[in-house]
Amino acid sequence: MDKNYWYKVFRTSAGIALIPVLFGLVQVFLFENDDRFRLYNTWWQWLCFNAGITFLLTLSASVIGRWVHLKLPYEKTHYALRLSVQLVAVTIPAGIIMYTYHKAWCPYLLLDCASQERLFYNITLAVVITIIATIVLEGAHLFELWKKSLVKASMLREEHLKSQLEVLKSQINPHFLFNTLNSIYIQSAKNPEVSRESILNFSELLSYQLYDSREQYVRLDAEIEYLQNYIELEQMRQGDAVDLAVALETPQPEVLVAPLLFTPIIENAFKYGLASGLETYRLSVALHTDDEQITLVCRNEFRPVPRRGKGGLGLENLKKRLELIYPGRHEFKTVVIDNEFIAELKIQYTQ
Repeated sequence: MDKNYWYKVFRTSAGIALIPVLFGLVQVFLFENDDRFRLYNTWWQWLCFNAGITFLLTLSASVIGRWVHLKLPYEKTHYALRLSVQLVAVTIPAGIIMYTYHKAWCPYLLLDCASQERLFYNITLAVVITIIATIVLEGAHLFELWKKSLVKASMLREEHLKSQLEVLKSQINPHFLFNTLNSIYIQSAKNPEVSRESILNFSELLSYQLYDSREQYVRLDAEIEYLQNYIELEQMRQGDAVDLAVALETPQPEVLVAPLLFTPIIENAFKYGLASGLETYRLSVALHTDDEQITLVCRNEFRPVPRRGKGGLGLENLKKRLELIYPGRHEFKTVVIDNEFIAELKIQYTQ
């Protein structure tokens, strides 16, 4: 709990404590000659008593509410269960606070503080005030989460659009288009049947990137089909320069994933493997799923070469998208071992 949190808690508690003060001032102004107010030494003691207990009860509800949120986070706990636990958790401290507060103030008031009826009444009132404060604070917290979710959704859409543009810039650029079309043209003279299949793959790749990938989530089998088309075209384009091994496991149709998350990793492997200048470089791509997780492992042999300008933007954009789409539900790491670049991405696709 940082300073900003405590500042917000004290500010909220003080704001709620002003409510009985204002209500009391109205009563004093309208009923200043009422005999009920002769029970108190002075009217300001009555206001301080109500303001003080309201502040303490609200402060207690805030701290206990924060503790409940940490133990029962929104992402993993049903709302009804969390609220029930929270209401039970705040009532016991509320009774203790009121009992202690009541005994501390009793010597300074003309009220019949010693009576069990008065004590029971004040404790009941404290529990009611605490429950109301808890519901108000919970509502305010949910409103803040709702606003943050709107901001996050907006950021996600923006990052998704940026990612789409980066994919189009990195893969559907003139260099990729011309080289792929030229490879298909050369291939058509040798094997027309294979060239027709390559044209079909190229068309499906473009269609997926331009249209299907606009959705927030797509079927994983559709994403894998896109990856297969891309890998086949890159293999055709690079020819004997790449020694390729691919193992893409076909998942269950109901598995969904955000689109174009795996592409930057595979594109990066083809790009830097070819740029390393090796006569033939090895590249392996493996993807499999289980009941909760998707795992992609991509390995490419390379020889370090000096970089020109900025590099690695595709992987940096990928990290940003993963943080927005799968916060706390992904693991992405890269490592270089013996001139082999290894990238591993794990995504927990189930809630």
